[in-house]
Amino acid sequence: MRIWITVKGVSQKNTVTKVPYDYPHPPSDVENLIQETVKLCVASYNERAENQELLGVLSKEAIEAKAPEGKISFGVNYGGRKADPEKAVRNALQCFEDGLVAVFVDGKRKVKREERIELKEGSELTFVRLTFLSGRMW
Repeated sequence: MRIWITVKGVSQKNTVTKVPYDYPHPPSDVENLIQETVKLCVASYNERAENQELLGVLSKEAIEAKAPEGKISFGVNYGGRKADPEKAVRNALQCFEDGLVAVFVDGKRKVKREERIELKEGSELTFVRLTFLSGRMW
């Protein structure tokens, strides 16, 4: 099942894109949605880390595409460490529980892990990392 996730780059101003993600089985609740999404992202990250044996030369188009981000790089994980999917899932679920991440499914906010969701082909997901406007957490 193909689902679209709205993505905004960390340093990109007013640039939001929709990225397709293919889920082998449609998640039935928010907890399962977070778990499956994190696993897909971690698998993609680890695959990129494995396939970075040879650095290429960036084309003019690649440089221009990365310029709005404020950083032009090869997208290489120089530390060489892979992400642990189980730790990443635990962290994502804890962030959701703590209210640090908001999840929207087809424009409707979901607030509980056990909340049922009905995804269909082409559904849109948005994950928003909430930040404090001022001060420190502790």
